[in-house]
Amino acid sequence: MTSGAVTSSVGVRWDRLTVTMVLSFFVLVAGLSVGLVLGELRDELGLSGLVAAAHGSTFGVGLLAMGGFGVGLVGRVGRPVAFWSTCVVIVVGVTVLCLGREWWITLGGTAIAGVACALLVLLAPGIVADHHGDGWVNTFAAVNGVPGFAGIAFSLVVGAAIAAGISWRAPYLGVTLLFALALVLVGRRVHLPHGAPTGASAISLVRRAGTRRPFVDVVHAVLSEFPLGVWAVVVLKEVGGASGGAAAALGAVWGLSIMASRLALPRITALAGRWTGTLGYAAVAVGSSLVWLGPGLTVRVLGIVVAGLGTGPLYPLAVERLYAKVDADTVSLGAVTALASGVAITTGPLLLGILADVVGLRHAVLVVTALGVAGVLRSRPTTEPNERWAGRGAGSTG
Repeated sequence: MTSGAVTSSVGVRWDRLTVTMVLSFFVLVAGLSVGLVLGELRDELGLSGLVAAAHGSTFGVGLLAMGGFGVGLVGRVGRPVAFWSTCVVIVVGVTVLCLGREWWITLGGTAIAGVACALLVLLAPGIVADHHGDGWVNTFAAVNGVPGFAGIAFSLVVGAAIAAGISWRAPYLGVTLLFALALVLVGRRVHLPHGAPTGASAISLVRRAGTRRPFVDVVHAVLSEFPLGVWAVVVLKEVGGASGGAAAALGAVWGLSIMASRLALPRITALAGRWTGTLGYAAVAVGSSLVWLGPGLTVRVLGIVVAGLGTGPLYPLAVERLYAKVDADTVSLGAVTALASGVAITTGPLLLGILADVVGLRHAVLVVTALGVAGVLRSRPTTEPNERWAGRGAGSTG
């Protein structure tokens, strides 16, 4: 694995489609922000670490399903219909989560939202790539980064409600509906590129020798990001000693850190070049070590910031490398991305939850440190020439 440094000097291209994609990821953040309230759900419903972790792993299961069947689904209904349908279903899932008073109902809500979020993850890279062409990865990084504001909004609103002794449910649902309304208002007249799936399944593509290493790169990048993201608020509450409201509010630093490094991706890669991935993984290892070591709340918040800054560039760079190395249409490549993300997201938060039950949550965080160290070893630049995907023009369907 090389660092996959972005060599394009093309900056972020802001147009109505880009803003629509950003707002769709605001809705995706709503579907995936259950980590903010895992502590409250554990208290309200008496959830074990395993069941709590399952709430955060439903997205991963959905990604595995979309990796296997998403190409056929998109081929049947078309990419625009698939895109808008998935946004609606995310809102439905969040509604079930917020209204549920039994663990199997809240888990069902996260499962509904998780499957829909998975389809959106499949669709997004191809939509951005087909629309923007060469240099698309910087815009894609922004599409992934700016929704950090959504995470901050959730952290502050939900955190304030919990601190005030108010249920998290109504604020959580209210913010989700506001995001959905903004998406409809901005995106209702946007023309999405249709794409033309060739029928190549993600499994068949992963079996190719040239796909395996980029596939593992995406798995590793997501594994380094998602477990700590899901458990950050719980860690700050149960390990750092923060109150429920303060932990939810402080959890905003995770999304803010990722957003900052993704928006700064062109500048970071200009400075670090092929060492960008290596430095990112090093920051993940250092930050998660601080979360483990402490002492106290302040050092652990700092650790989350450092880890977030480090992990921010890893996923966009890994996805760009996958698109550069594998010869396939963008819908099928999106399915490979979804499958890789699903492997990581299904196993990562669940593993951390199981370890939390066995050795305690503080020591369980060391699994993220190990992933960071492994990433440093895997991502050291080699003599392999830097490759970029020859982006497809804005009108391209393939």
